[in-house]
Amino acid sequence: MVLLRFLGCALAAAALAACSEPDPIIETRYGAYEGEAYPSRLPEIVIPEGGMGVVSDSRSDTISLLSLATGERFGVRSVGRDPVTIDGPHHVAVDPSRGALYVALSYPVLAGTIGPHASHGSSTMAGYVQKLALDDMRVLGQVRVEPNPGDLVISEDGSRLVVSHYDLKRVIDNPGDLEAARSSLAVIEPEQVLPSGSAAPELIPVCIAAHGIALSRPDGARAYVACYGEDVLAIVDLTDPGAEVKRVPVGPSPSRPNPSYGPYAAVMSPDQKTIAVSNIHSRDVRFFDVESETFKDPETNLPLFGAPYFVAWTPDSSGIYVPTQVPDALFLIDVADNNNTLAHRELSGECFRPHIANFEGGNGLFLVCEGDQTETPGRVLRLDPETLETLSDTEVGLYPDAFARVAAAEAP
Repeated sequence: MVLLRFLGCALAAAALAACSEPDPIIETRYGAYEGEAYPSRLPEIVIPEGGMGVVSDSRSDTISLLSLATGERFGVRSVGRDPVTIDGPHHVAVDPSRGALYVALSYPVLAGTIGPHASHGSSTMAGYVQKLALDDMRVLGQVRVEPNPGDLVISEDGSRLVVSHYDLKRVIDNPGDLEAARSSLAVIEPEQVLPSGSAAPELIPVCIAAHGIALSRPDGARAYVACYGEDVLAIVDLTDPGAEVKRVPVGPSPSRPNPSYGPYAAVMSPDQKTIAVSNIHSRDVRFFDVESETFKDPETNLPLFGAPYFVAWTPDSSGIYVPTQVPDALFLIDVADNNNTLAHRELSGECFRPHIANFEGGNGLFLVCEGDQTETPGRVLRLDPETLETLSDTEVGLYPDAFARVAAAEAP
């Protein structure tokens, strides 16, 4: 008992002695952080020799990166605003002066819709245009547009970004009210697409279910718009948003809102003299004379078995490559020689739903194949521009429907 008391007193004395000595004060000083608060961890994109093709995969929420020299898919990047739902990256446009890629997010309705691309024409959600960096696809900015953005183009000088709205929902909601049923063009200043606080686009009412756009060069002062729901090609003065829109019927018996012709795509020739207008209901391509602002003689119309989509012109403006659906095929047509067929290729089993052709000179002709839009991945074919023979066949994401070219970086 005496020993335990002694040990207890000794421990108490040691504890009192320890308490009488204060803990040392440790002060740590840090220098100011000079780095980026939230650095991008995305790997750098190295553009291959010969250039890069950019393909939007609408149902995969991705962008596929292709080598123009080989057709190979060498990269894929996720895009969009919502990591859970489908953002529907639709058409794309390249802005080399700013090192940027613009992509329209169309938020498709995934079930219960019919018609050509109706899944991205029946949404109630506002669309967006995102600005992505070409070197790693990080988001540089975004701007809100109206529901169901359709085509997306940028002027040759990079001063204007223009978006159409293929808004079929708007037609259904406004029966009998023509002006209310007409969708708008959104005209965007590329410099004003910012991470936050982007300037609102100028909205110009144009026509029912506007889709394909061709811009005058180099400044995009005029937009020529294929108006699916009115059977017209609209001419819009983008320098004066209040100017009257001119609407030129594509044929003698235009109909709205249920079209007889269904103009869906508009592609201007390299010499800027002619616009090829693809009509998916009448299944023909008609040619618009830019100078006279009239469609050429009906004898120049190009009738087809399938529905034509986005054509590609030859560099000398003498011919066009025409992809068609149902049946799936590709034609090379000499428009300078009475629409003589120079080459024809049936694509059944190889390219399901060819949507857009893009001529890339020595690298060949690129053809984007949609696939079944829901389960089977799409494909991009690289073809010989004269024989249409397949040079490469590349799988991409679900429902691809756009192709844009990015030139290789210049050597230092």
